[in-house]
Amino acid sequence: MRRNHTLRTSVALAAVTALLGACSDSSADTDNKADERPSSSSASPTDETPADETPADETPAEESPTEESLPDGVLPLPEPEPGEDHATLSEGRYRVPLSDSLAFDIDVPEGTSAHEDGLYLAAEATIIKTEVAGEEYGVPRDPCTDQTIEPTGPTVDDLVRELRDLPVYEVSRPEPVELGDAAGTYLEARIPAGFDASPCEDGQVQLPANTGTAVNAPPPYIGRWWVLDVDGTRVVVQQNCWGCTAAQVDRDTRPQSITFTPTS
Repeated sequence: MRRNHTLRTSVALAAVTALLGACSDSSADTDNKADERPSSSSASPTDETPADETPADETPAEESPTEESLPDGVLPLPEPEPGEDHATLSEGRYRVPLSDSLAFDIDVPEGTSAHEDGLYLAAEATIIKTEVAGEEYGVPRDPCTDQTIEPTGPTVDDLVRELRDLPVYEVSRPEPVELGDAAGTYLEARIPAGFDASPCEDGQVQLPANTGTAVNAPPPYIGRWWVLDVDGTRVVVQQNCWGCTAAQVDRDTRPQSITFTPTS
């Protein structure tokens, strides 16, 4: 499960990298365990499995999409380079996995950084965060003083009602929307520059999220939120920007390029 993330400075890419770099600790633990395993040279013949066989009690791992398996013009999301916590993308259209059975395609500009398998796509001042909003998805009890995520009901309307009543944020009236052939609701949310965040935990305000992916950051904030029903799966797309103007957010047209694709 992904841990909560804290954005302590601006949304420049360097800050995003610092934010998500903190999440590499858990993967480092896994790497350390891997280093403790016997090497292939020390394993006995009875421990080996022929390369072309899979043990009867194991299921072959699901393969990541390759460029050959995707539609023309769609690229697989690359892995980070060794030692990096994010992948730097060239301009193009990429497929990003959401779950075992769902993915989305999105157009990104040159230099976009993809963190945590595309959960966060950062370009210039804005961050696109796209995730399945299942049973754990919810809103903080109080985004300022009690940042415990409380799950909402399972439908788009359940979540929209909670978002509309969210303290601290100035949330717009819900509007029906279609994004990538998925129907849902669109909201705009703001925290003005004059908001006093000193009583908040660490002087930061929390966003709605799954319990393991919540992001905290200091105001001001501009967000555009799409709460969607994608063939029965609730998905939330957030376009997040801290310390931005509305004009900066307007220049980021990536959300309008999103389309959803079943993968199984």
